[in-house]
Amino acid sequence: MPVYNARKLLQDYWDGQLPVNPAQIAASLGIKVEKSFGEITNNSGQPLSGEFSIEGELPVIRYNVTEASVRQRFTVAHELGHYVLGHGPRHRDEAQNFSINNYDPFEVAANNFAAELLMPEDVLRHLIGQGGETLKSLAEKFNVSTLAMQIRLKKIGIY
Repeated sequence: MPVYNARKLLQDYWDGQLPVNPAQIAASLGIKVEKSFGEITNNSGQPLSGEFSIEGELPVIRYNVTEASVRQRFTVAHELGHYVLGHGPRHRDEAQNFSINNYDPFEVAANNFAAELLMPEDVLRHLIGQGGETLKSLAEKFNVSTLAMQIRLKKIGIY
């Protein structure tokens, strides 16, 4: 698998519709995307947000459907990031790995990838340029949390 950045992946596999569908993009790459119902756990038995693994020759992303839908979408995009960035299998990502305070370089890269995939900069700038958008309305259009949108806008120098 070639290493992709989010912009190239969007260019090659996104249908241009909002919100971006990370599961559809993953499936287009031949990745099996599966729902879990909290059965993916850490060593303490706590449910995890998701994981990326290779089973045989097949890449697989699992995400926890008991979490909020915006978290599920971010998890799928995050795990897709592990795949396309060439990180190899990343088992059992805990909620803390999605935090802005995480300093593991693989997790930071996957978080940045997910944010770029779900909230493409050029689309954000276009919508903001048209006027009338609020943090909440942008988060709703992109189907992400307001916190994720706020962080993304800061990273691209808008907020």
